[in-house]
Amino acid sequence: LMKNKYTLTVAGAQINIITDESKETIDAIVGVVDRKIREVYLHSKGECSRTNAAILVCLDYCAEKMELQKTLKNLNSEVERLTVLNEAAEREKSALEREIEALRATISATASQKSTPKKVSDDQIAFDDVAVEEPVVIEEAVSVEEQSVPEETPAPTVEESAKPVLKLKKKKVRAMFDNISFDDI
Repeated sequence: LMKNKYTLTVAGAQINIITDESKETIDAIVGVVDRKIREVYLHSKGECSRTNAAILVCLDYCAEKMELQKTLKNLNSEVERLTVLNEAAEREKSALEREIEALRATISATASQKSTPKKVSDDQIAFDDVAVEEPVVIEEAVSVEEQSVPEETPAPTVEESAKPVLKLKKKKVRAMFDNISFDDI
């Protein structure tokens, strides 16, 4: 950075400074300080010299600077505390994400095992998972001669009377087959 030399007039007094700040920054600072010194000097109604007004402004700005430093220190402590909490939260988040992925994998594996049809022969089919009542025989097979049939009703043939008539109650099979009953199959 290049050092620049400036001649400033603050509260009627000239002063030379060398700084690496820009002309605009120096002019802004001089404007604030000069206005503040004039304000203190005018409010004192001549009881305070310009030098004393400059010292009062200097003291005021130093007190403000110290208060800002204290605030900055408190804010830095709070930032450090929040950084530690944030790091702990990030670790917990990562652990929970890993747990979610593990649970998804478990669910996926379980679902694929349940949805994969098992190859079972007709002889091996078991109705353990299906609640079905035993078939109820409504009519027993009797020969045509033994059956007393009213005249209005036609007599069943020998083949029909040899077959028992079965009536099954509708039972639902598992949750994924809620809309299918034995009558539909």
